[in-house]
Amino acid sequence: MKETLDKIITDKHLAWNKTLMDKKQQFVVELSSEIIEEIVKRRNELDKLNENDLPLLKNKILDFRREILLDGVGLFIINGVCLKNFSLKEKISIYMLIAKILGELIIQNIQQEKIVEIKDVGKSMKTGGRYHETREGGSHHTDSPQWKEVPDYLSLFCVHDAKKGGRNLFLSAYTIHNRIFNERNDLLHIFYEKFHFDKRGEFKDGESPTVFEPIFEFKDKRLYFRYLRDYIDAGHDIQNEPLSQYQKDALTYLDNLMRRDEMIMRYDLKPGDMVFSDNHWIVHGRTPFEDSDDQNLKRLMLRTWIRDKKYRI
Repeated sequence: MKETLDKIITDKHLAWNKTLMDKKQQFVVELSSEIIEEIVKRRNELDKLNENDLPLLKNKILDFRREILLDGVGLFIINGVCLKNFSLKEKISIYMLIAKILGELIIQNIQQEKIVEIKDVGKSMKTGGRYHETREGGSHHTDSPQWKEVPDYLSLFCVHDAKKGGRNLFLSAYTIHNRIFNERNDLLHIFYEKFHFDKRGEFKDGESPTVFEPIFEFKDKRLYFRYLRDYIDAGHDIQNEPLSQYQKDALTYLDNLMRRDEMIMRYDLKPGDMVFSDNHWIVHGRTPFEDSDDQNLKRLMLRTWIRDKKYRI
């Protein structure tokens, strides 16, 4: 029989809400002057270094992994102010080094890219575009729910913020589960059933165009969550397996729940900021945004997906 989480989680490191923003010390971090000095000494070769070449940086990032990603609130943000004296190219090299310290960088698409630009290219989710190619907001999700094995961590590096909007939104899947448990316990079992997630055309010949997985899973005393509503709607259309009205109502309830103001921790990433989050239970999104007319000042995030081989150990 499938294991489910059948109680309210009271641990505030797991079941947090918008008030987490009042406790920035739990997730906003900076690199010490000693670490910055270590980086400066190797700044002429940053793009050639590997994850073991800066031991002070490595040890601190692994501390953040253990204390915040795995045993804390599930995400940490490096305040870009501590890197203000580095060029954009150098900051990107530092960002990539940190990602590699956390694990293996995953290929994200059929173009074999391990780092992807998150920017508006004029596409829409409703016409098959992927979320990172649009300026749309509101679609709270975990990354790559259409993969059988999703990335362990999502990371973003802010190159430019938007002219207006584009605020980053974060939610805890434990808080979401708690609310469903309290308010609509009759619906909870639906989210443990499997749904089709559209692969958005990125699959090989002979493969299914969808992946068939549940939204919630509870295993090894951990809660797992995968979700992107548009991918589920499209996946069931592709498979010619229409969602029942009961399923649609449950998903709409979930969507509305995740839009509640008290559920969402809002954070304005500024140029140079980096965020690393646990993609198995930290849900994220953004508000819609308006770009600058200047091509060099349009909203741009760089994204990596990370596989941590020690995540489940």
